Amino acid sequence: MTVHTSDLTAAAGALQSLQAALGGRVSLDPEVRARYRSDFGRLVDRLPGAVAFCASAEEVAELVRRCRELRVPIVPRGQAHTQTGQATSEGGVVLDTAPLNRIHAIDAEALTASVDGGVVWRDLVVATTAQDLVPPVLTNNLGVTVAGTLSMAGLGVASFRYGTQADNVLELEVVTGEGEIVVCSRQRHRELFDVVRCGLGQFGIITRATLKLRRCRPRVRMFTLVYDRLDLFMADARRIMDPADRSFHSLGGICSPAPLGFRSIGEGLELGVGVQGFAHWVFPMFLSVEFAPGEEPDDAALLAGLHFHRHAHTEDTTQLDFCRRMEPMFQLWRRTGYWEHPHPWMETILPWEGSREFIESVLAQLPPGALGAGGHVLLWPSRTDCSDVPLFMHPEGEVVMGWGILGAVPREFLEEGLAKLDLASELSIYYGGKRYLSGYISFDTVERWAQHFGDRWPAVQAAKRRWDPDGILAPGFIQYE
Repeated sequence: MTVHTSDLTAAAGALQSLQAALGGRVSLDPEVRARYRSDFGRLVDRLPGAVAFCASAEEVAELVRRCRELRVPIVPRGQAHTQTGQATSEGGVVLDTAPLNRIHAIDAEALTASVDGGVVWRDLVVATTAQDLVPPVLTNNLGVTVAGTLSMAGLGVASFRYGTQADNVLELEVVTGEGEIVVCSRQRHRELFDVVRCGLGQFGIITRATLKLRRCRPRVRMFTLVYDRLDLFMADARRIMDPADRSFHSLGGICSPAPLGFRSIGEGLELGVGVQGFAHWVFPMFLSVEFAPGEEPDDAALLAGLHFHRHAHTEDTTQLDFCRRMEPMFQLWRRTGYWEHPHPWMETILPWEGSREFIESVLAQLPPGALGAGGHVLLWPSRTDCSDVPLFMHPEGEVVMGWGILGAVPREFLEEGLAKLDLASELSIYYGGKRYLSGYISFDTVERWAQHFGDRWPAVQAAKRRWDPDGILAPGFIQYE
């Protein structure tokens, strides 16, 4: 496509007009804009035309109205943990939600927290655990924003009991694509509430949220169990997820390789191109139980009847440190340079039946070194009856298995790595899976998006026309008719 000089001049003029109207809330500085040209995935390079900083819903609404008048696209950006450029914009406006960072209230009686959309979950957890309160569901990475995860779903090791983070929000303050401030909930403007949750910023910008909290105990006992068979892992996970069994407060797992050497995969052994590393895979399961000092759990009773190969580790910690348990790994990634590599994470939610066959077939072809020094393969067993968010797409069935390749790929191997992830993604969809949309997504046609949303696709398109009639919010990711 040829970009005409007149188009570039018009765009520059629109952004200058925006800055003139909003003053210091909008930056056209090249160095500032350069800091927003990619995201955690480091797969895209899109230089925004401007960066905006707003500290209230009223300021966001004014920004959106101005962008709408000028036909300038706008993309909300929290901590930019996306991996396909969902938090970037080529030539448009990136709205940095960091100034929306106030925790307005924590109500220990009502078990709620009222927070700005740009609040980072880590800060909220520090505040709530001081009162023996915790959000029902937390993602592994707490360095992300409330609005960001509510816009994706927000999955965690307690989702098998409480659903997604989007299921645990009571009320949202939203700025629509028309620049209107709307407060919505299950009882009020439900049609907006149901598309903004898991809506990827397509229908409105979340500026404030009222979240559920639950009471918690101050201590957590963590168990690491190693399974040498995926079917046994899944059988025990299903038992643990039984609503009648409230023994454990969290459930998660990974697929972990034990490298066994190299095997032939074709011709050319003398050149070193016909061999591939292979591994025996084991399946660690991570469980936790909350308790108060002096009321330590009975380990033998808790673990009785489970079919693990080895009970590898038990450790007690504080509730806050349990919530932040992944932070040492993230710090290690930063120190080793792993954090700076591209991160094309491929996460999918699979039907329970068939998930074992899919996982074992992919692992059989996955070289153990492909994940890098800090990557892992996620296992996320969960129930479906604890979530009612319409746009959280998952297979039908009582239980599902979340699975993901969470690695880092040096740039010289990126093209090959993306091709393999695309194959794994397509295979998961063939098995009836639904992709989790914060990661590496290569859906590039209307048909692919229609397939993803299924019978909800007409409602998605209608909501876009209703709440963002000029299509200025986060354009370019979802393809509409």
